[in-house]
Amino acid sequence: MVGNPFTNDDWAAETAERVESAVGTVRDRVTNNIVKVVRGIVFGLISLILGIALLVIALIMVTRAVQSGISLFTGNSGIGHSRSVYVSYLISGLLMLLAGGLVMRRRRSPDT
Repeated sequence: MVGNPFTNDDWAAETAERVESAVGTVRDRVTNNIVKVVRGIVFGLISLILGIALLVIALIMVTRAVQSGISLFTGNSGIGHSRSVYVSYLISGLLMLLAGGLVMRRRRSPDT
């Protein structure tokens, strides 16, 4: 316990040490945990945004690859570039519909 300043010569050092200890304890218990939570939220949002952007870019690349493949394999046999675009959209849409249907089929209700 901090003594009387009239009888204890080290009262200022002891008081400062106790204040510093209390502040350090609060910082360790509260501030460090808050910093960890905020870092997790920020890095999670950054990862989510980058993941969505990469997914969109991948879908664009797949659609463009299908367009190029259709144009390459059909050549000049009636399917031009404009029709290959529509066919690639159809194929990409059907693949996404199939993937969504498989995901919906694998879901579980909370009751079972």
